[in-house]
This record gives sequence, structure tokens and C-alpha cells, in this order.
Amino acid sequence: MNRLLALSLGALLPLVGCGKNETPLRQDCELEALELSTCDAASLATVQSEGVWNMDFDFGDGEHAPGVIQFQGSTPHVAGLPMSQKRVEPGLLLLTSDVTNANGVPLRYLFAGCRSSRPTQLSGVFRRCSNGTADLNGTFEAARVTRRAGEDEASKVELVLEVPLPSGSARDVFVAGGHAYVSAYEGGLHIVDVSAPTEPGRSRLVASLKPSSGDVWNEVWVQGQTLYVASSTKGVLIYDVTKPSEPLYKKTVPGTALDARALSLDGNWLYVAAPYPNAEVLVFDVTKPQEPTLSKRYFVENAQPLLGDRPYGVHARNGKLYVSNWSYGLAVADVTTPSNPKRVGSFSYTGATSRTAVVGTFGSRTLAFEAGQAWDSHLRVLDVTSPENITQAGEFKLRPEVSVQALALSGERLYVAHYQDGLRVLQVSPSGALEQVGYYNTWREADSGRGASFYEGLSGIKVPGDGFIYASETSRGLLVFREQP
Repeated sequence: MNRLLALSLGALLPLVGCGKNETPLRQDCELEALELSTCDAASLATVQSEGVWNMDFDFGDGEHAPGVIQFQGSTPHVAGLPMSQKRVEPGLLLLTSDVTNANGVPLRYLFAGCRSSRPTQLSGVFRRCSNGTADLNGTFEAARVTRRAGEDEASKVELVLEVPLPSGSARDVFVAGGHAYVSAYEGGLHIVDVSAPTEPGRSRLVASLKPSSGDVWNEVWVQGQTLYVASSTKGVLIYDVTKPSEPLYKKTVPGTALDARALSLDGNWLYVAAPYPNAEVLVFDVTKPQEPTLSKRYFVENAQPLLGDRPYGVHARNGKLYVSNWSYGLAVADVTTPSNPKRVGSFSYTGATSRTAVVGTFGSRTLAFEAGQAWDSHLRVLDVTSPENITQAGEFKLRPEVSVQALALSGERLYVAHYQDGLRVLQVSPSGALEQVGYYNTWREADSGRGASFYEGLSGIKVPGDGFIYASETSRGLLVFREQP
């Protein structure tokens, strides 16, 4: 897991510089040393070496990492690393990055194309050399991010409001009291008046909150006059938003360093997914909303954090807690006594991850809609009517290179924040079958900030029942949609 995240950030070792190093590099750090004899060099002739490409790295031991190639702009990069060289010739596609780590050790990364089935697809090999010696090898798949073939900008969905954010990259959105609360990672949180989203001039930014240096803000939740913010370094921040234009900081819980990613509130109980440092779900009694009491630190039974079993998503409903526990899968805990969660069932997948879930009742069945985050991740429908015997009832797939970030359920409609594939509106049948009935493609290659991450595009979604769909988009900010007849 650590290696996976490190490569996707371009930081397998701490980097402090880039460019050629005077230390001679061994031959195994040159193109000639790569094993390309089984490649189809001729198929590389039509590859489009431009735009933004999503990547999947395979380390050969079952571990994978996402990445991005950014060919365009003033700072081209590959997997978060500055691109030192780009060679695109008949039968050859080679990208290199030369950097040094914090100890002054020269590192070279090589990415070579091997074959291509179409101009926007690429398979290849990669190598890293440390101080001239190869120490990491693997393969990769890559696909240029473009609109899906045959789709228009939208179908059965219209965009009625777009509000750019003054800072940060939009992550999550929550709507309450005529205001949208949009978290923006290191950009903090922005509060927008959306009491009349279709009336020009009525919707405006009314307040912004800035995190401390080094902190990023993830999911948000508003209950009554209280705002809860999941912080990656502090846990949960609490604000009084009686007057949304003047948020008043109250306190931070639990009072120790904690990477909080996701929140779910059910009645007087707040559940917080904290993958680091301890891979736990914190359970707070919020009978006094602005004075939470930590009631339980819940560790999913039989989870192995060192193998990647860490909670990234939580959804509480009707006495059950659904934990998206990454490589462990989806765990279901009985929380009829919230201070004493007990796992009653789980569902896992070979080579897949669990990142987010929402749950609803359809006839006599309780269905969990659940998705992971990685190459070839997709939406799955699980029958959790009997948590002790969970079965898969359906799935929804678009394309392997685009992942899912967030889900919202309203009646028989499921709304999906599908990163570069934008908003997807799905009709749910009692059997668990899903039919797409609308979409809106929000991702545009020319938007500012594109190509920074595998995880960009539509990132958060809420459907509060007022006739509108509220979403956060990493580059575009707050988007408000309305379904068309």
C-alpha cells in the first residue's frame, strides 16, 4: 500500500531536485537495457503523445498503483515526476525522469511503450534506477482521458449553476439550510448560498475556511447548526454555522493526530473513518452536537492494516454500519448499540478495493451500492438483506481507466460521481439491476489543473430532495444539476 501510493505521487524516495546528475549511470538505466523483444513496436506509430493519460502500474507481485501522464502544459510529468525526456519516434515511445532524493542519490525513471491497440491506448514497461542500479521494474497500462465514444456533453441532465472555488480542488459537498458546504483539500472549505440556484446573482460565496499548514480537508457533514469537517491531520473539526457566512470554530476531536477521511451521522451518533495511523472507525456520541464524546474506537474484526485493510468510507443506517475497508472489502457491523459495534458480515473481492458505499431498501431487499478506487474499479450492487450472507446482485461498468469517488441515493435513483466520466444517473430495479438514464460529462481537458491526479473530475455528490443534484468537481468547483423529463 505504501509503495502503491508513493509511486502515484512520484515519491518512492524523497525528491529534492531534478535534471541530469554528474554521476555516470549504469547501462541498465538506458533504453537498451529494457526487455522489449516481445513488444509490437510498429503498433506504437499512431499513439497520441499529447493530452492527459491515466495509468495503472503493475509491480508484478499483485500490487498496483495509479498514475497520470501529463503531456501538455508548461510542466509535463509522468506519475507525478517531472518529464526530463520525451522520445516519440516510429516504433518508439520513451519517457524519462531524472531526479535526486533528499540524500543526493540520483534516481532515473524510464517508461517505454510496448504496444498499442489504438491511438489513445498504451501498454509498456517501467524501471527505476537508484544511483545507477535498477531497483524496481514493472509494467503499465495507460489510456488518454477523452469523452466516452458516442456521448454528448449531457443527456437528460442540465447544468443550472457553476461556482468556481477561490482556492483548492473540490473534494466533497454537503447541502443544508440553503447553503452548500464544499471541502477543497488544502484549499479548506467554501460555503455557497444556493437558496435559489436557478436565479442569476442569488448564488454566491459567503464564507471560506482555511486549514492549517500541511492539513487537507476531506468529507463534510452538517447537522442542524453544526458543521463537521474530516481533517487529514487533526481528526474532526467542529464549527457552529448558525450564521453560515460567519462560521465559528468550536473544537477538534478526538484531540490527537488522526487522518479522518469520511463521516456518517445517524441519529445522535457520528461515525468517522480514519485509515491512519490506526485503521479505525471512531464512534462519537453527538447528543450535544458541538461537544462530541468519543464512545468507541472500532477496529474491523480480522482486518490486517499492514496488508491494506483500512477504512476509507462509512455509511450508517438503521442500526448497521457499512465500512468500506479498502482491500478487506465491505464490512457490515451491528451498531444497535453504537458504543459496541460488532461485525456481522463482509464481502471481499480478489484484486479489488472498497472505497465508498450507500445503502437503501427496495421492496423486501436491502441493497448496498459500493465502489472501489483504482484501475478497473467499478460500481457493484450487493444484497445485504442478510449481512451474514451477502451476495452480489449487479454491477455497473464504464471503462477501466476511470474510477468512482462518491454515491448518493434518492428513491430509486442512484447518482454517481464518476471522476472523469462525470455525473451518472442510474435507475435501480428491485432486483439490483442498474440502468443509466442520464449523464453529464463535466471533465474537460483544457480546464485548469487537469492532469494532476488519477483522481480528478466529479468528486462529491448530494441529492437532498429539493429537485437539484449538487456536486463537487475538482477543477470546476460547485456544480448544480437538474434532471430533465
